[in-house]
Formats: sequence, structure tokens, C-alpha cells
Amino acid sequence: MAEQNILNGDQQVLEQILGDINEHAEKKERLERMSVSIRDITKEIDSTTKAMEDEISSRISESTDSICAGYDKAVSQDKDTIKQVQADRDKAKMQGIKERIASETASLRAENKSLQNEINEAFIQENIPHIANNSFFMALYISRKVRDVLVYTLFLLIVFALIPAALYLLPVIPAYVPVIYAGVMGILLLIVGRSVYINLILAHKDTIMAARDTRYKIRDNKRIIKKTQHSIKKDKDEAMYGLESFDNRINSIGDSIKKTEEEKQNALREFEETVKPDLIKEVEGRYLDKLNLMREELAKKKDEYMKLDDLIKQQRIYISSNYEAYLGKEFVNVQRLTELDNIISSGEAQTISQAMAVYKNRK
Repeated sequence: MAEQNILNGDQQVLEQILGDINEHAEKKERLERMSVSIRDITKEIDSTTKAMEDEISSRISESTDSICAGYDKAVSQDKDTIKQVQADRDKAKMQGIKERIASETASLRAENKSLQNEINEAFIQENIPHIANNSFFMALYISRKVRDVLVYTLFLLIVFALIPAALYLLPVIPAYVPVIYAGVMGILLLIVGRSVYINLILAHKDTIMAARDTRYKIRDNKRIIKKTQHSIKKDKDEAMYGLESFDNRINSIGDSIKKTEEEKQNALREFEETVKPDLIKEVEGRYLDKLNLMREELAKKKDEYMKLDDLIKQQRIYISSNYEAYLGKEFVNVQRLTELDNIISSGEAQTISQAMAVYKNRK
């Protein structure tokens, strides 16, 4: 048919063309159905493969978790024990530090106690009021060191500066009140101070001065005690606290943890080398038959698809070269070819070209 001009062909030629077009359309529909089937089989293979891999992963995870559980529990218990032993060690160390501080400062504490007793006894013997036996009193009346001067200065600032300023800032208090307060306090302190100095300080000068110097000695001893405490707490040497039993216990538990971890790794290694391959083989054995069948079916479908696709391409080339080249794309379809066939059947035309002319005239 390719060697003749199909425009001069009769109804038999037209029906042959129509048959070729129908066959081409049917093969295209079949190719589409095959494409859908290939996609469905591919999805099923992917789904089954994922289900197999998920089951393998789940089985392996369950097995490794089961192996690790016992070892992890033992390690956790040992770590809790270490924490308890460490807490007991810290407690024992603190007790040792307290005892060491007490031991190394015992002489200074005893000396301070003895010095304080001497002051108390002297004050009692001379019937000196108890109010004079404190650091604040001595800082006000017989200051000698910088600390006492600072206490005295702070006292004056509070009495003659801070309190008057506070009174001045209060809106409910008249402005003259702070001035009166300062004046009254000045006179009062002058009278009281003079009375205390004459009747108490001068009357017991030697005893009070000696008490002041003794208090300085007590203060110096307290400073030495604090330095000793600080030095002992910072000392890194723990040999004198008898902590060896705690350290040995902690080291022993640490070794036990290392051993347990090694056993855990050995168990996991054995699982990887022996149990895991058998587990994978067992799970795959339940899926591979089905997967292989689907893969064979997929390969068969793809082969059929490629062959049919090649045939359709060849038909497409043939139709384009032998039909569309003469009839034009407008007429190379089932609907138009059927209408041309009807025109010839009705006797209005004898050839395909005549039928096309009749069709065009109707339009």
C-alpha cells in the first residue's frame, strides 16, 4: 500500500487504513495498561522489601536490646554503688578535715579560752561592769588598731550623718529636728563619754588596757585559725584521712564495670558473627520466594513493554509516512476515517480522495 497513492484507493483500502489505526490505538491502550501494571508490581516489590527490612531491623534491635539489658543493668547498679561509696568517701574526708582542723588549732583555741577566762576573772575581781568587756566598747574608748578606728568612725557616721540625713529626708519631720537631734546626741555622747572615761576607764586603766591587748591576741589567734582552716581545706594531700578503703572499693567497682562492658561487647560481637546472619536468613527465607516471583513477573512485563513500545513506534512511523503524508493528520483518526467510509458506502464517492472532497463540501 505504501507504493501506491492511497488517495485513489477504494473502500477496501480505506477500511485497511481504518483497521491499522484501530490496531495502533489498541496497542497504545495495552501499553498504558502494561505501564500501570509495572508500576503496581514495582510498588508491591518495594513494599514487600521494606517490610522484610523492617522486620530484620526490628528483630536485630530486639535481640541486641535483650543482650544489652542485663549488662546495662549490672553497670547501672555498679555506678550507683560508686556514687554511694564516693558520697561516703566525701563524708569521711570532711570528718577527717574537721578533726585535722580541730587538732592543728587546738592549742590556739585553748589559748583563746584561757585568755578570755583571764579577762573575765580580772573584770570580776575589780567589779568592772560587763558592758566594758566587749570589742565595741574598747573600739569607742581605747582604740589602738586600724580596725577599732574604723569601728569608731563608722559609729560617728551613723549617729551624726546617716540618722540625721534620714530624719531630714522624711517629709513628716520638721527640718529643725535633725539639727536638734545632732546637738542632743553630741552633748549626750560627750557627757556619757566623759563619765565613762573618768569613772571607768581611768579607775581601771591597767586592767582594761590589759584586756584590750589580750583581746588583740585572741583576735590574732582567730585569724591564724582561719588561715589554718583555709590551708587544710585547700590541701590536696589526702593521705592522712584514711580514705584508702574507699578508693580501693571505687577502683574495684570501676574494674568490674570495665569487665562487664567487655563482656557486653563480646556478646554483641558473637551475635553479629553467628546469630545475626541466621536471623537475616530466616526472615529473608519467608519473603524471597514472593519477591523473586514478583521480580520475574516485573522483568517479563518490562520485556513485553519494550517490545510493544518498539512496535507502536514502528506503527507510528508507518502511519505518519504512508497515511498522514497523503491524507493529512486531520483525517488520520477513527472518527474521520469512519465518516469517509460512510460516504463511499452511500455511493457519493468511489475513491478516498472523492470522499474527502465530499466531506469538505459538507463543511
